[in-house]
Amino acid sequence: MRIEALLQFALVIAFIVLWVFVPTWSMSGVNYSISLMPWGYVVRFFGEIHVIPPPTVYAVWLFAIDAGLLPLIWRRSRYSLYLATLFSVLSLSMLMDTILFQQRYLQFHGYTIAPTPNGYIYVSLPTKPVLGLPTYVLLALVILSIFNMVTRARWLGTGPEDPIVAVERVLKALHIEYSRIEGGVEVGGIKITRQGSSLRLVRGSEAIEVDLKTAIIETIKAGLKQPVSVGVVDYGED
Repeated sequence: MRIEALLQFALVIAFIVLWVFVPTWSMSGVNYSISLMPWGYVVRFFGEIHVIPPPTVYAVWLFAIDAGLLPLIWRRSRYSLYLATLFSVLSLSMLMDTILFQQRYLQFHGYTIAPTPNGYIYVSLPTKPVLGLPTYVLLALVILSIFNMVTRARWLGTGPEDPIVAVERVLKALHIEYSRIEGGVEVGGIKITRQGSSLRLVRGSEAIEVDLKTAIIETIKAGLKQPVSVGVVDYGED
């Protein structure tokens, strides 16, 4: 599982958790405020609290969750990264649309509409609109999703690669069937295991020390002698 995809999912979790406590958008004045929370607009007016739930507010976090989960669940094709980017952009679009909902339905000729127990009143009070921290986290999610899509989630350096992992990656790319064993892999009757910092090739009762290049060549030779099966390469399918 790619670290880049995990980072994308972590941003989604951060966005949702932050939004529960911090509004994505708010407008406040003296004894009056409107806050956009995951369940809708929370309107406070002289101690009275009312919730106005525009339908688009639920699409914001549903699309965001999809953007985080898709690259983790569907790793076989790069199209999961494309869809994740689409969902993150849709999430941001729905957030902007929800904010515009306030401008369209809760504002009238400079007056702000405040719900009351038996209707609505028009309030003319000095207010200051502010974008909250979750909005910027969502924007970061969109940027990361686009970056992962362009780079196929391979932009982050992860240090020296484990030689066994390198062998597995080549076998997956060539769709060669192999089995994982303790400390290595087995392909067509030969085993490649790791002994400290070196690799050992085991064929029957023979065991020799080999370098990474030789290990890859020998596993490919052994793999080509057996039926070909389809492996899984993270975001590699066209």
